[in-house]
Amino acid sequence: MFDQQAICPYTGLRSFTEEESLYFKGRDQQIDQITSLLEKNKFLMLTGASGEGKSSLIYAGLIPNARAGFFKAQNSNWVVADFRPERSPVRNMAEAISGKFAINPDTAETELRRGYSSLIDLYTSSKFYVDKNGEEWEQASDEEKINMQRSSANLLIIADQFEEFFTNPENYYNEVPSQDSQIVVNLLLETARIALEKNIPVYVVCTMRSDYIGQCSAFRGLPDYIGFSQFFVPRLKRKDLKQVIQEPADLSGNRISQRLVERLLFDLSEGVDQLPILQHALKQIWRAADDGSDEMDLIHYAKVGGMPANELPEEDQKTFLAWYKDLPGFQRSYYKETGLNRVIEIHADLLFKNAWNSYSEKFPDQPISKSKAERIITTAFSCLTKIDNSRAVRNRMSLKEITDIIHSQGITTQIVSNVLKPFREEGNSFVRPFCTDDTDSCELPDDAVLDITHESLIRNWSRLRDWANREYEFYSIYQDFRKQLDRWKNSGKSNNFLLPIGPLSFFENWYENCRPNPSWIR
Repeated sequence: MFDQQAICPYTGLRSFTEEESLYFKGRDQQIDQITSLLEKNKFLMLTGASGEGKSSLIYAGLIPNARAGFFKAQNSNWVVADFRPERSPVRNMAEAISGKFAINPDTAETELRRGYSSLIDLYTSSKFYVDKNGEEWEQASDEEKINMQRSSANLLIIADQFEEFFTNPENYYNEVPSQDSQIVVNLLLETARIALEKNIPVYVVCTMRSDYIGQCSAFRGLPDYIGFSQFFVPRLKRKDLKQVIQEPADLSGNRISQRLVERLLFDLSEGVDQLPILQHALKQIWRAADDGSDEMDLIHYAKVGGMPANELPEEDQKTFLAWYKDLPGFQRSYYKETGLNRVIEIHADLLFKNAWNSYSEKFPDQPISKSKAERIITTAFSCLTKIDNSRAVRNRMSLKEITDIIHSQGITTQIVSNVLKPFREEGNSFVRPFCTDDTDSCELPDDAVLDITHESLIRNWSRLRDWANREYEFYSIYQDFRKQLDRWKNSGKSNNFLLPIGPLSFFENWYENCRPNPSWIR
Protein backbone atom coordinates (compact mmCIF):
# COMPACT_ATOMS: atom_id res chain seq x y z
CA MET A 1 0.00 0.00 0.00
CA PHE A 2 1.09 3.57 -0.59
CA ASP A 3 -0.26 6.92 0.47
CA GLN A 4 -1.99 8.73 -2.34
CA GLN A 5 -1.13 12.40 -2.29
CA ALA A 6 -4.16 14.55 -1.52
CA ILE A 7 -5.27 16.89 -4.29
CA CYS A 8 -6.44 20.33 -3.23
CA PRO A 9 -9.65 21.23 -5.10
CA TYR A 10 -8.96 24.97 -4.67
CA THR A 11 -6.38 26.79 -6.78
CA GLY A 12 -5.50 29.76 -4.56
CA LEU A 13 -4.43 32.81 -6.56
CA ARG A 14 -3.63 31.00 -9.79
CA SER A 15 -6.11 30.25 -12.57
CA PHE A 16 -7.78 26.88 -13.05
CA THR A 17 -6.21 24.65 -15.68
CA GLU A 18 -8.00 22.41 -18.17
CA GLU A 19 -7.13 19.39 -15.99
CA GLU A 20 -8.87 21.06 -13.02
CA SER A 21 -12.13 21.74 -14.88
CA LEU A 22 -13.92 19.27 -12.59
CA TYR A 23 -13.48 21.72 -9.70
CA PHE A 24 -14.34 24.86 -11.68
CA LYS A 25 -17.82 25.78 -10.46
CA GLY A 26 -20.31 28.63 -10.57
CA ARG A 27 -19.89 29.61 -14.25
CA ASP A 28 -22.08 27.12 -16.17
CA GLN A 29 -24.27 29.83 -17.68
CA GLN A 30 -21.29 31.94 -18.80
CA ILE A 31 -19.59 28.87 -20.34
CA ASP A 32 -22.68 28.27 -22.48
CA GLN A 33 -22.87 31.96 -23.44
CA ILE A 34 -19.25 32.31 -24.57
CA THR A 35 -19.41 28.96 -26.38
CA SER A 36 -22.41 30.18 -28.37
CA LEU A 37 -20.78 33.55 -29.11
CA LEU A 38 -17.54 31.97 -30.35
CA GLU A 39 -19.40 29.40 -32.46
CA LYS A 40 -21.21 32.20 -34.23
CA ASN A 41 -18.47 34.85 -34.62
CA LYS A 42 -15.19 32.86 -34.53
CA PHE A 43 -13.80 35.74 -32.42
CA LEU A 44 -14.28 36.54 -28.74
CA MET A 45 -12.92 39.33 -26.59
CA LEU A 46 -13.51 38.21 -23.01
CA THR A 47 -13.34 41.18 -20.66
CA GLY A 48 -13.96 41.69 -16.97
CA ALA A 49 -12.55 43.17 -13.81
CA SER A 50 -9.25 41.87 -12.46
CA GLY A 51 -9.92 38.81 -10.34
CA GLU A 52 -13.17 37.72 -11.99
CA GLY A 53 -11.67 34.50 -13.39
CA LYS A 54 -11.37 35.28 -17.12
CA SER A 55 -8.51 32.86 -17.77
CA SER A 56 -10.20 30.14 -15.70
CA LEU A 57 -13.39 30.59 -17.71
CA ILE A 58 -11.47 29.85 -20.91
CA TYR A 59 -9.11 27.09 -19.73
CA ALA A 60 -11.42 25.25 -17.32
CA GLY A 61 -14.72 26.18 -18.98
CA LEU A 62 -14.67 26.83 -22.73
CA ILE A 63 -11.89 24.38 -23.75
CA PRO A 64 -13.21 21.33 -21.82
CA ASN A 65 -16.70 22.19 -23.12
CA ALA A 66 -15.40 22.18 -26.70
CA ARG A 67 -13.41 18.96 -26.28
CA ALA A 68 -16.47 17.25 -24.77
CA GLY A 69 -18.45 17.98 -27.94
CA PHE A 70 -20.61 20.85 -26.70
CA PHE A 71 -19.25 23.19 -29.37
CA LYS A 72 -20.72 23.05 -32.90
CA ALA A 73 -17.66 22.87 -35.14
CA GLN A 74 -16.54 20.98 -38.24
CA ASN A 75 -14.23 18.60 -36.35
CA SER A 76 -14.40 16.79 -33.04
CA ASN A 77 -10.68 17.29 -32.26
CA TRP A 78 -9.19 20.58 -31.07
CA VAL A 79 -5.72 22.08 -31.31
CA VAL A 80 -5.21 24.87 -28.78
CA ALA A 81 -2.36 27.37 -29.30
CA ASP A 82 -2.23 29.81 -26.40
CA PHE A 83 0.23 32.59 -25.57
CA ARG A 84 0.64 35.81 -23.61
CA PRO A 85 1.97 38.96 -25.32
CA GLU A 86 4.54 39.68 -22.56
CA ARG A 87 7.45 41.68 -24.03
CA SER A 88 7.81 39.74 -27.31
CA PRO A 89 4.33 39.13 -28.74
CA VAL A 90 5.40 37.88 -32.18
CA ARG A 91 7.95 35.47 -30.73
CA ASN A 92 5.50 34.19 -28.13
CA MET A 93 2.81 33.62 -30.73
CA ALA A 94 5.37 31.86 -32.97
CA GLU A 95 6.42 29.52 -30.15
CA ALA A 96 2.79 28.67 -29.38
CA ILE A 97 2.06 27.93 -33.05
CA SER A 98 5.29 26.02 -33.73
CA GLY A 99 4.59 23.52 -30.97
CA LYS A 100 1.23 22.61 -32.52
CA PHE A 101 2.31 22.53 -36.17
CA ALA A 102 5.63 20.75 -35.48
CA ILE A 103 7.76 23.45 -37.10
CA ASN A 104 10.76 25.40 -35.90
CA PRO A 105 9.87 28.55 -33.87
CA ASP A 106 12.12 30.66 -36.12
CA THR A 107 10.31 29.33 -39.19
CA ALA A 108 6.94 30.06 -37.54
CA GLU A 109 8.03 33.61 -36.72
CA THR A 110 9.18 34.20 -40.31
CA GLU A 111 5.80 32.93 -41.55
CA LEU A 112 3.86 35.16 -39.15
CA ARG A 113 5.77 38.24 -40.27
CA ARG A 114 5.10 37.37 -43.92
CA GLY A 115 1.48 38.54 -43.93
CA TYR A 116 -1.66 38.83 -41.84
CA SER A 117 -3.25 35.75 -43.47
CA SER A 118 -0.27 33.55 -42.56
CA LEU A 119 -2.00 31.84 -39.61
CA ILE A 120 -4.82 30.71 -41.88
CA ASP A 121 -2.29 29.58 -44.50
CA LEU A 122 -0.37 27.54 -41.92
CA TYR A 123 -3.58 25.87 -40.79
CA THR A 124 -5.05 25.12 -44.24
CA SER A 125 -1.77 23.57 -45.41
CA SER A 126 -1.52 21.33 -42.33
CA LYS A 127 -2.90 17.86 -41.60
CA PHE A 128 -5.48 19.47 -39.30
CA TYR A 129 -7.48 20.95 -42.20
CA VAL A 130 -9.60 18.86 -44.55
CA ASP A 131 -11.22 20.62 -47.50
CA LYS A 132 -14.12 18.36 -48.50
CA ASN A 133 -14.62 20.40 -51.66
CA GLY A 134 -10.98 20.05 -52.67
CA GLU A 135 -9.33 17.78 -55.20
CA GLU A 136 -7.35 15.84 -52.60
CA TRP A 137 -10.52 14.80 -50.79
CA GLU A 138 -12.35 13.81 -53.98
CA GLN A 139 -9.48 11.61 -55.17
CA ALA A 140 -8.88 9.95 -51.79
CA SER A 141 -9.98 6.38 -51.07
CA ASP A 142 -12.49 5.62 -48.30
CA GLU A 143 -9.68 4.52 -45.98
CA GLU A 144 -7.66 7.67 -46.75
CA LYS A 145 -10.72 9.80 -46.03
CA ILE A 146 -11.16 8.10 -42.63
CA ASN A 147 -7.50 8.79 -41.78
CA MET A 148 -7.80 12.40 -42.92
CA GLN A 149 -10.84 12.91 -40.72
CA ARG A 150 -9.08 11.34 -37.74
CA SER A 151 -6.18 13.81 -37.98
CA SER A 152 -8.39 16.83 -38.70
CA ALA A 153 -8.92 19.36 -35.90
CA ASN A 154 -10.30 22.81 -35.22
CA LEU A 155 -7.73 25.45 -34.26
CA LEU A 156 -8.28 27.66 -31.20
CA ILE A 157 -5.87 30.57 -30.75
CA ILE A 158 -5.86 32.19 -27.30
CA ALA A 159 -4.20 35.54 -26.54
CA ASP A 160 -4.38 35.53 -22.75
CA GLN A 161 -3.74 38.69 -20.69
CA PHE A 162 -4.28 40.91 -23.74
CA GLU A 163 -3.68 43.98 -21.57
CA GLU A 164 0.05 43.18 -21.73
CA PHE A 165 -0.03 44.89 -25.13
CA PHE A 166 -0.48 48.09 -23.09
CA THR A 167 1.33 47.44 -19.80
CA ASN A 168 4.75 46.68 -21.32
CA PRO A 169 6.65 49.66 -22.76
CA GLU A 170 8.20 47.30 -25.34
CA ASN A 171 4.68 46.90 -26.77
CA TYR A 172 3.14 50.31 -26.15
CA TYR A 173 5.00 53.57 -25.58
CA ASN A 174 3.69 57.15 -25.62
CA GLU A 175 0.21 55.86 -26.56
CA VAL A 176 1.63 54.17 -29.70
CA PRO A 177 1.76 50.37 -30.20
CA SER A 178 5.04 48.78 -31.29
CA GLN A 179 5.38 47.22 -34.74
CA ASP A 180 5.36 43.70 -33.25
CA SER A 181 2.18 44.45 -31.31
CA GLN A 182 0.47 45.67 -34.45
CA ILE A 183 1.58 42.54 -36.33
CA VAL A 184 0.08 40.21 -33.72
CA VAL A 185 -3.19 42.12 -33.33
CA ASN A 186 -3.60 42.32 -37.12
CA LEU A 187 -2.88 38.59 -37.38
CA LEU A 188 -5.59 37.82 -34.82
CA LEU A 189 -8.18 40.06 -36.47
CA GLU A 190 -7.44 38.94 -40.03
CA THR A 191 -7.46 35.28 -38.98
CA ALA A 192 -10.91 35.70 -37.42
CA ARG A 193 -12.18 37.62 -40.48
CA ILE A 194 -11.03 35.01 -43.01
CA ALA A 195 -12.22 32.12 -40.82
CA LEU A 196 -15.70 33.64 -40.62
CA GLU A 197 -15.85 34.63 -44.29
CA LYS A 198 -14.66 31.25 -45.64
CA ASN A 199 -16.11 29.08 -42.87
CA ILE A 200 -12.73 27.72 -41.80
CA PRO A 201 -12.72 26.12 -38.30
CA VAL A 202 -10.26 28.55 -36.73
CA TYR A 203 -11.29 30.49 -33.62
CA VAL A 204 -9.67 33.43 -31.84
CA VAL A 205 -10.13 34.24 -28.12
CA CYS A 206 -8.58 37.15 -26.21
CA THR A 207 -8.87 37.79 -22.46
CA MET A 208 -8.40 41.33 -21.17
CA ARG A 209 -9.01 43.45 -18.10
CA SER A 210 -11.99 45.68 -18.91
CA ASP A 211 -10.21 48.85 -17.72
CA TYR A 212 -7.95 48.66 -20.80
CA ILE A 213 -10.75 48.77 -23.39
CA GLY A 214 -10.18 52.49 -24.02
CA GLN A 215 -6.59 51.88 -25.09
CA CYS A 216 -7.71 49.36 -27.73
CA SER A 217 -8.49 52.30 -30.05
CA ALA A 218 -4.72 52.49 -30.66
CA PHE A 219 -5.10 49.40 -32.87
CA ARG A 220 -6.96 49.98 -36.13
CA GLY A 221 -10.00 47.71 -36.42
CA LEU A 222 -9.80 46.29 -32.90
CA PRO A 223 -12.64 48.38 -31.39
CA ASP A 224 -14.91 47.17 -34.21
CA TYR A 225 -14.16 43.54 -33.36
CA ILE A 226 -14.69 44.17 -29.65
CA GLY A 227 -18.07 45.70 -30.46
CA PHE A 228 -18.82 42.76 -32.75
CA SER A 229 -18.05 39.97 -30.26
CA GLN A 230 -17.35 40.90 -26.65
CA PHE A 231 -18.40 39.16 -23.45
CA PHE A 232 -18.12 40.84 -20.06
CA VAL A 233 -17.63 38.34 -17.21
CA PRO A 234 -20.22 39.19 -14.53
CA ARG A 235 -19.84 39.01 -10.77
CA LEU A 236 -20.89 35.70 -9.25
CA LYS A 237 -24.17 35.61 -7.30
CA ARG A 238 -24.55 34.09 -3.85
CA LYS A 239 -25.81 30.71 -5.15
CA ASP A 240 -22.85 30.53 -7.56
CA LEU A 241 -20.38 31.39 -4.80
CA LYS A 242 -21.86 28.61 -2.69
CA GLN A 243 -21.07 26.20 -5.53
CA VAL A 244 -17.51 27.56 -5.71
CA ILE A 245 -17.02 26.81 -2.00
CA GLN A 246 -18.88 23.55 -1.48
CA GLU A 247 -18.88 21.47 -4.67
CA PRO A 248 -15.08 21.15 -5.18
CA ALA A 249 -14.78 19.74 -1.65
CA ASP A 250 -17.59 17.24 -2.28
CA LEU A 251 -16.10 16.16 -5.61
CA SER A 252 -12.61 15.59 -4.17
CA GLY A 253 -13.85 13.52 -1.25
CA ASN A 254 -13.18 16.28 1.30
CA ARG A 255 -15.69 17.56 3.83
CA ILE A 256 -16.62 21.16 4.58
CA SER A 257 -19.03 22.19 7.33
CA GLN A 258 -22.16 24.10 6.43
CA ARG A 259 -21.41 26.74 9.05
CA LEU A 260 -18.04 27.46 7.41
CA VAL A 261 -19.74 27.79 4.00
CA GLU A 262 -22.23 30.26 5.45
CA ARG A 263 -19.52 32.22 7.28
CA LEU A 264 -17.42 32.57 4.12
CA LEU A 265 -20.44 33.78 2.15
CA PHE A 266 -21.23 36.28 4.91
CA ASP A 267 -17.64 37.56 5.02
CA LEU A 268 -17.33 38.10 1.27
CA SER A 269 -17.33 41.84 0.65
CA GLU A 270 -18.16 43.81 -2.46
CA GLY A 271 -15.42 45.15 -4.70
CA VAL A 272 -12.59 43.62 -6.69
CA ASP A 273 -10.71 40.43 -5.83
CA GLN A 274 -13.75 38.65 -4.42
CA LEU A 275 -12.85 35.34 -6.12
CA PRO A 276 -9.06 35.27 -5.63
CA ILE A 277 -9.45 36.19 -1.93
CA LEU A 278 -12.00 33.39 -1.50
CA GLN A 279 -9.96 30.81 -3.46
CA HIS A 280 -6.80 31.63 -1.52
CA ALA A 281 -8.61 31.41 1.82
CA LEU A 282 -10.13 28.05 0.84
CA LYS A 283 -6.74 26.66 -0.12
CA GLN A 284 -5.24 27.75 3.21
CA ILE A 285 -8.22 26.32 5.13
CA TRP A 286 -7.76 23.01 3.27
CA ARG A 287 -4.07 22.96 4.29
CA ALA A 288 -4.93 23.84 7.91
CA ALA A 289 -7.39 20.91 7.92
CA ASP A 290 -4.45 18.50 7.44
CA ASP A 291 -4.64 18.72 3.65
CA GLY A 292 -8.37 18.05 3.71
CA SER A 293 -8.13 14.95 5.95
CA ASP A 294 -10.21 16.71 8.61
CA GLU A 295 -13.54 18.35 7.95
CA MET A 296 -12.86 21.96 6.99
CA ASP A 297 -14.48 24.05 9.71
CA LEU A 298 -14.47 27.41 11.48
CA ILE A 299 -11.39 26.57 13.56
CA HIS A 300 -9.29 26.18 10.42
CA TYR A 301 -10.66 29.49 9.14
CA ALA A 302 -9.56 31.10 12.41
CA LYS A 303 -6.09 29.51 12.15
CA VAL A 304 -5.46 31.20 8.78
CA GLY A 305 -6.60 34.56 10.17
CA GLY A 306 -10.10 34.68 8.67
CA MET A 307 -12.08 35.19 11.88
CA PRO A 308 -11.41 36.03 15.56
CA ALA A 309 -11.02 33.09 17.94
CA ASN A 310 -13.60 34.47 20.38
CA GLU A 311 -16.33 33.84 17.78
CA LEU A 312 -15.56 30.11 17.62
CA PRO A 313 -17.69 27.51 19.47
CA GLU A 314 -16.46 27.11 23.06
CA GLU A 315 -14.76 23.72 22.49
CA ASP A 316 -12.94 25.04 19.42
CA GLN A 317 -11.76 28.09 21.36
CA LYS A 318 -9.82 25.83 23.75
CA THR A 319 -8.22 23.94 20.85
CA PHE A 320 -7.34 27.19 19.10
CA LEU A 321 -5.81 28.67 22.28
CA ALA A 322 -3.56 25.64 22.77
CA TRP A 323 -2.40 25.93 19.14
CA TYR A 324 -1.97 29.71 19.42
CA LYS A 325 0.27 29.46 22.50
CA ASP A 326 2.80 27.40 20.55
CA LEU A 327 3.19 30.08 17.84
CA PRO A 328 6.27 32.34 17.73
CA GLY A 329 5.63 35.75 19.28
CA PHE A 330 5.78 37.70 16.01
CA GLN A 331 3.23 35.34 14.42
CA ARG A 332 0.70 35.84 17.21
CA SER A 333 0.56 39.56 16.46
CA TYR A 334 -1.12 38.86 13.12
CA TYR A 335 -4.23 37.53 14.86
CA LYS A 336 -5.04 40.87 16.51
CA GLU A 337 -6.84 41.87 13.31
CA THR A 338 -8.60 39.14 11.34
CA GLY A 339 -10.94 38.83 8.37
CA LEU A 340 -11.32 37.06 5.03
CA ASN A 341 -9.46 39.85 3.26
CA ARG A 342 -6.57 39.44 5.75
CA VAL A 343 -5.76 35.82 4.84
CA ILE A 344 -3.54 36.78 1.89
CA GLU A 345 -1.82 39.50 3.93
CA ILE A 346 -1.03 37.20 6.86
CA HIS A 347 0.17 34.35 4.65
CA ALA A 348 2.45 36.56 2.52
CA ASP A 349 3.84 38.39 5.55
CA LEU A 350 4.67 35.11 7.31
CA LEU A 351 6.56 33.91 4.25
CA PHE A 352 8.48 37.20 4.19
CA LYS A 353 9.33 37.03 7.91
CA ASN A 354 10.38 33.35 7.72
CA ALA A 355 12.25 33.56 4.41
CA TRP A 356 15.71 34.09 5.90
CA ASN A 357 15.33 31.24 8.43
CA SER A 358 14.03 28.96 5.70
CA TYR A 359 16.95 29.85 3.43
CA SER A 360 19.57 29.44 6.19
CA GLU A 361 18.28 25.98 7.12
CA LYS A 362 18.23 24.69 3.54
CA PHE A 363 21.39 26.37 2.22
CA PRO A 364 23.88 26.68 5.11
CA ASP A 365 26.78 26.53 2.63
CA GLN A 366 25.76 29.91 1.11
CA PRO A 367 25.14 32.10 4.19
CA ILE A 368 23.70 35.61 3.79
CA SER A 369 22.52 38.15 6.34
CA LYS A 370 18.86 38.59 7.21
CA SER A 371 18.92 42.16 5.85
CA LYS A 372 20.24 40.89 2.50
CA ALA A 373 17.53 38.25 2.31
CA GLU A 374 14.87 40.89 2.96
CA ARG A 375 16.45 43.19 0.37
CA ILE A 376 16.38 40.39 -2.21
CA ILE A 377 12.66 39.82 -1.61
CA THR A 378 11.84 43.54 -1.53
CA THR A 379 13.72 44.24 -4.77
CA ALA A 380 12.40 41.15 -6.53
CA PHE A 381 8.76 41.96 -5.76
CA SER A 382 9.34 45.63 -6.66
CA CYS A 383 10.67 44.43 -10.02
CA LEU A 384 7.64 42.19 -10.55
CA THR A 385 5.08 44.96 -9.97
CA LYS A 386 4.50 48.36 -11.44
CA ILE A 387 1.94 51.14 -11.41
CA ASP A 388 0.39 51.72 -14.84
CA ASN A 389 -1.91 54.76 -14.99
CA SER A 390 -2.66 54.36 -11.26
CA ARG A 391 -3.35 50.62 -11.74
CA ALA A 392 -1.22 47.98 -10.04
CA VAL A 393 -0.10 45.45 -12.66
CA ARG A 394 2.36 42.57 -12.91
CA ASN A 395 5.73 43.10 -14.54
CA ARG A 396 7.45 39.90 -15.70
CA MET A 397 11.22 39.90 -15.36
CA SER A 398 14.00 37.32 -15.66
CA LEU A 399 15.97 36.03 -12.69
CA LYS A 400 19.15 37.49 -14.20
CA GLU A 401 17.57 40.95 -14.61
CA ILE A 402 16.38 40.94 -10.98
CA THR A 403 19.81 39.85 -9.73
CA ASP A 404 21.49 42.62 -11.77
CA ILE A 405 19.14 45.21 -10.26
CA ILE A 406 19.88 43.94 -6.71
CA HIS A 407 23.55 44.44 -7.65
CA SER A 408 25.05 43.28 -4.36
CA GLN A 409 28.44 41.61 -3.97
CA GLY A 410 28.18 37.86 -3.52
CA ILE A 411 24.48 37.74 -4.44
CA THR A 412 24.14 35.33 -7.37
CA THR A 413 21.11 34.27 -9.37
CA GLN A 414 21.16 30.98 -7.46
CA ILE A 415 20.96 32.75 -4.10
CA VAL A 416 18.12 35.00 -5.33
CA SER A 417 16.27 31.93 -6.62
CA ASN A 418 16.72 30.08 -3.31
CA VAL A 419 15.58 33.05 -1.20
CA LEU A 420 12.43 33.39 -3.33
CA LYS A 421 11.71 29.65 -3.29
CA PRO A 422 9.12 29.74 -0.43
CA PHE A 423 6.95 32.07 -2.53
CA ARG A 424 6.94 29.50 -5.35
CA GLU A 425 6.26 26.35 -3.34
CA GLU A 426 3.09 24.28 -3.59
CA GLY A 427 0.44 25.73 -1.29
CA ASN A 428 1.92 29.23 -1.49
CA SER A 429 2.14 29.83 -5.25
CA PHE A 430 2.63 33.59 -5.09
CA VAL A 431 5.29 33.65 -7.82
CA ARG A 432 5.62 31.69 -11.07
CA PRO A 433 7.17 29.38 -12.15
CA PHE A 434 5.87 27.19 -9.34
CA CYS A 435 7.80 24.45 -7.57
CA THR A 436 6.26 21.01 -8.02
CA ASP A 437 7.10 17.57 -6.65
CA ASP A 438 9.87 17.42 -9.22
CA THR A 439 13.01 18.73 -7.47
CA ASP A 440 14.40 20.14 -10.73
CA SER A 441 11.37 22.44 -11.09
CA CYS A 442 12.62 24.48 -8.13
CA GLU A 443 15.99 25.11 -9.76
CA LEU A 444 15.71 28.19 -11.98
CA PRO A 445 18.05 28.97 -14.89
CA ASP A 446 19.31 32.56 -15.21
CA ASP A 447 16.88 33.32 -18.04
CA ALA A 448 13.83 31.99 -16.16
CA VAL A 449 11.04 34.58 -16.26
CA LEU A 450 9.38 35.29 -12.89
CA ASP A 451 5.85 36.57 -12.59
CA ILE A 452 3.47 37.35 -9.71
CA THR A 453 0.59 34.87 -9.89
CA HIS A 454 -2.21 37.42 -9.62
CA GLU A 455 -2.55 41.18 -9.26
CA SER A 456 -4.81 40.64 -6.24
CA LEU A 457 -1.61 39.90 -4.29
CA ILE A 458 -0.46 43.48 -4.95
CA ARG A 459 -3.78 44.92 -3.80
CA ASN A 460 -4.13 42.72 -0.71
CA TRP A 461 -0.58 42.57 0.65
CA SER A 462 0.06 46.03 2.10
CA ARG A 463 3.82 45.45 2.28
CA LEU A 464 3.95 44.75 -1.48
CA ARG A 465 1.64 47.67 -2.20
CA ASP A 466 4.05 49.96 -0.32
CA TRP A 467 7.01 48.54 -2.27
CA ALA A 468 5.19 49.09 -5.58
CA ASN A 469 4.25 52.68 -4.70
CA ARG A 470 7.79 53.43 -3.53
CA GLU A 471 9.21 52.00 -6.76
CA TYR A 472 6.80 54.14 -8.77
CA GLU A 473 7.90 57.21 -6.78
CA PHE A 474 11.57 56.36 -7.43
CA TYR A 475 10.82 56.03 -11.14
CA SER A 476 8.93 59.35 -11.25
CA ILE A 477 11.85 61.15 -9.54
CA TYR A 478 14.27 59.51 -11.97
CA GLN A 479 12.26 60.88 -14.90
CA ASP A 480 12.42 64.37 -13.34
CA PHE A 481 16.17 64.00 -12.75
CA ARG A 482 16.67 62.88 -16.36
CA LYS A 483 14.92 66.03 -17.63
CA GLN A 484 17.12 68.23 -15.43
CA LEU A 485 20.22 66.38 -16.65
CA ASP A 486 19.19 66.72 -20.32
CA ARG A 487 18.63 70.48 -19.89
CA TRP A 488 22.14 70.87 -18.45
CA LYS A 489 23.72 68.79 -21.25
CA ASN A 490 21.73 70.58 -23.99
CA SER A 491 22.91 73.95 -22.63
CA GLY A 492 26.53 72.92 -23.26
CA LYS A 493 26.89 72.07 -19.52
CA SER A 494 26.40 75.70 -18.56
CA ASN A 495 26.72 76.60 -14.87
CA ASN A 496 23.40 78.40 -15.21
CA PHE A 497 21.70 75.00 -15.44
CA LEU A 498 23.33 73.40 -12.41
CA LEU A 499 20.95 72.41 -9.62
CA PRO A 500 20.54 74.74 -6.62
CA ILE A 501 21.10 73.30 -3.16
CA GLY A 502 17.43 72.34 -2.49
CA PRO A 503 16.81 70.20 -5.62
CA LEU A 504 20.39 68.85 -5.39
CA SER A 505 19.79 67.58 -1.84
CA PHE A 506 16.47 66.09 -2.96
CA PHE A 507 18.07 64.11 -5.79
CA GLU A 508 21.00 63.04 -3.60
CA ASN A 509 18.51 61.64 -1.08
CA TRP A 510 16.72 59.80 -3.91
CA TYR A 511 20.02 58.35 -5.13
CA GLU A 512 20.90 57.10 -1.64
CA ASN A 513 17.51 55.40 -1.13
CA CYS A 514 16.94 54.11 -4.65
CA ARG A 515 20.50 52.94 -5.40
CA PRO A 516 19.93 53.10 -9.18
CA ASN A 517 22.29 51.18 -11.44
CA PRO A 518 22.35 50.59 -15.22
CA SER A 519 20.16 47.49 -14.89
CA TRP A 520 17.53 49.39 -12.87
CA ILE A 521 17.51 52.21 -15.43
CA ARG A 522 17.06 49.72 -18.29
